[in-house]
Amino acid sequence: MKNSTIVLISIVILFICGCSQTSTSKDFMEIVGDISVSKIEIVDGRNGKRYSITEKEKIQQFIHLLNEREYKEIKNHEKTKGFVYASVLYCDNKEFYITFLDDEIEINDSYFSLNMPILEKDISNLLK
Repeated sequence: MKNSTIVLISIVILFICGCSQTSTSKDFMEIVGDISVSKIEIVDGRNGKRYSITEKEKIQQFIHLLNEREYKEIKNHEKTKGFVYASVLYCDNKEFYITFLDDEIEINDSYFSLNMPILEKDISNLLK
């Protein structure tokens, strides 16, 4: 009787743990959909300098930087103040607002944790 109770409790605990993990990882394209970016504007939060990227190769490099990470949505995240870089991706008639926050990222007011942070140098290298 004692062993069967332990087994039953273990199964219930495993079931509860499995059900509580509703947040799954996504890639960037799963979040924004199949988009064709025509222009990217980037603002350096430290000095306010603005950059505009329209070259296809640079746009592809930027999208690749976003695509090589996994995103896990963070529910009930407090609005953050300040940023190192923020960007706007222009796609046909849509705009995606992205704020880079160390190992987190904000995309159109939704926050995500990243499996690999997007570093300041990653973005500054694209702006050269």
